[in-house]
Amino acid sequence: MYVFGYGSLMWNPGFQYEEKVCGYIKGFKRRFWQGSERFRGQPGKPGRVVSVFKSDEPNSFVHGVAFKIPKADEELVKQRLVERERGYDAIETVFYPIDDSSCVKEDRIVLEIFVSNESGSLYLGAASERDIAWQIYHSKGINGSNLDYFLRLTHSYRKCFPSHSDLHLEQIEQEVCKIAAEKGDSLEQLIGQIQ
Repeated sequence: MYVFGYGSLMWNPGFQYEEKVCGYIKGFKRRFWQGSERFRGQPGKPGRVVSVFKSDEPNSFVHGVAFKIPKADEELVKQRLVERERGYDAIETVFYPIDDSSCVKEDRIVLEIFVSNESGSLYLGAASERDIAWQIYHSKGINGSNLDYFLRLTHSYRKCFPSHSDLHLEQIEQEVCKIAAEKGDSLEQLIGQIQ
């Protein structure tokens, strides 16, 4: 069994795995449209975390990491992910590995991904990049600040995919930097703490 990580699973899977492969899935988009009232926010003051959604563009893609789960751990990992990914539905899709030279390998992997349930209570939906950035900058939950989540995601993304980009992440990052400058905060110092 393989599991796809496109958010916090990229840097904090929380389970043992036999293999970690960088690559992408097609026909989806990654967006900060899911609320978190537990891990990165509070009841009534949700933070924003990423989810993937079916895209109207069949050639759109989401870069992420495929984790191969040991056979003996499959049921336990499934249970933990269902608890961790509340408000998400599990579906299967095809993952396309990328080798170190950013070339697509011939091997394809069928894996499980967690996608946002748009009818769920924590689905926040689209907002401007500025509004998303503001919410990320000011939210905190039991796992820490929403800003920490965002910075770890962008750092993990760049580390795994140095020659690729995610426009949604980049636009939010620009707004986060503007907010930090307006508040006189040093994002460089925060980023340095997670590297």
